[in-house]
Amino acid sequence: MPNSDGTLLQYSWTVHPLRDNWKRTTLLLIFLSLLFSAVYLSFQSITVTILSAVCLVCSLYRYFIPARYEFYDDRVVVVSFSRRSMKLWSDFRSFYADRNGVLLSPFARPSRLENFRGVYVRFGRSKRDEILDFIGRKVRGDSTS
Repeated sequence: MPNSDGTLLQYSWTVHPLRDNWKRTTLLLIFLSLLFSAVYLSFQSITVTILSAVCLVCSLYRYFIPARYEFYDDRVVVVSFSRRSMKLWSDFRSFYADRNGVLLSPFARPSRLENFRGVYVRFGRSKRDEILDFIGRKVRGDSTS
């Protein structure tokens, strides 16, 4: 389907780790319940317990909140909760795939800044090989996959 600027949407999928792995989610919720109980028993303060819960859950927002990935002819768009980021394919010079996703890097060689300037795309339940083939066609430079 064409976008308002005439580009075509090539791939689109949503990743929600909370729903994708029920066993891990159950273990995480049990662990968090035990942790918050221990915080409450240690400090005897509901305020401290709620504050620690908010801080911990906010740090794990990528697990609790779904992300939507959209690959267009000229760009990649990541939509999550209240954030929408867009990068052109020409901004990326390499990519590195792992078990859960692929890091699109603006650097030709590995750099410590990749995690801050790159975009990590999770595979979720989508077709890993098709996504990697598409990224391989779009990203110029030396790539490791």
